[in-house]
Amino acid sequence: METPLSNILRLGTRGSLLARTQSELVAEQLRRLHPHLQVQLQIVKTTGDRIADRPLHELGGKGLFTKELELSLLNGEIDFAVHSYKDVPVTMPLVDGSGLVIAATPIREDARDVLVAGAGIRSMMDLPAGATVGTGSLRRRCQLLHHRPDLKIVPLRGNIDTRLGRQRDGSMDAVVLAAAGLRRAGLFDASTMIELPIEQMVPAAGQGALALQCRADDARTRELLRPLNDPATEHCVSVERGVIRLLNADCHSPIGVHATFFGSDQIQLLLANGSSATGRVEYSQIANSRDGINAQIERILQAGRKCTTD
Repeated sequence: METPLSNILRLGTRGSLLARTQSELVAEQLRRLHPHLQVQLQIVKTTGDRIADRPLHELGGKGLFTKELELSLLNGEIDFAVHSYKDVPVTMPLVDGSGLVIAATPIREDARDVLVAGAGIRSMMDLPAGATVGTGSLRRRCQLLHHRPDLKIVPLRGNIDTRLGRQRDGSMDAVVLAAAGLRRAGLFDASTMIELPIEQMVPAAGQGALALQCRADDARTRELLRPLNDPATEHCVSVERGVIRLLNADCHSPIGVHATFFGSDQIQLLLANGSSATGRVEYSQIANSRDGINAQIERILQAGRKCTTD
C-alpha cells in the first residue's frame, strides 16, 4: 500500500557526507515528533559541490551551496531544505520575492573551529615556525595570521574527508575545520584535534547552527518544523547575521561574530573584524540587552568609520 502524500515530507539536501548526516539527524527528530511521518531525503547537487578547486569568494560566495536548494523549493520538488546556517547568505532568500522562510533553527552544535594537526599539537602556538595550514576561509586566514604571522596559509576546499586527508598524508601541517561538522559526522578525534577558543578564533555568523527553510505559504511544513526551533539559537544567529549586514559584509567576508545569552536578557557578542587588504583583525567584546545590542554595535561601527576619515 502506498503511503499517503499527506504523510510524506521531502527533505532536500546536498550530497556530501556532512550534509546528508545533518539532514538525517533532522529527519530522525521529525520522525520521533511525528511517528506517522515519512521523511524522504532528496539529493540536490549544488554549484558549490560541483566546483571544488577554486575559492568560494572567487565564485560568488556561499550562496553557491544554497541556491539550487531554493530553486527546488520554489519548483515544488522538495518541501524543505536543511542548510548549514553559516552557508546561508544574509540576503537570503537568493531569489527575490520568492516567499521562502527559515521555519526553524534547531539548537546549536559546538560553534568553535578545530585545528587538526596531529598528536602533540595542543594549540595554535604549538605549530612549528612556518607551518602550512589549509583553509578556504578568508575569516580563518586573517585570524590565523593575526596570531601567527609566520604561518603559510594554503587554499583548501572539498569535503571533510578530503580536507582531513591533506593533513594525514603530510601535504599540510594542519587544517582548520568547524567543530560542528566533525561532531555531527562522528569524525572528531581528541587525540589529533583541538578546539580553538572562541576568543582566539571567532567563528562565522551562524556557525554550528542549522537553518530549516521552506515556502512561506506551506503551512503544513511550517507547523511540522516548528517544534524543532530553539528560540535562543534563533535569536543569537539573528544578532550575528545582523552584525554582518551592519558591516555591509557577506558570508565570505573575513569577519567572525558569535553571540551568547547570559542572565535573563543579556547578550555577549564577540566580533573579529578582519581586512582582506591588510590582513589586520580588530577584536571587540560587547555586552548588552537583546534590544540594545544592535544600537551599541552601530555606535561602535560609526566611531570606527569616523576614525578612518579624520
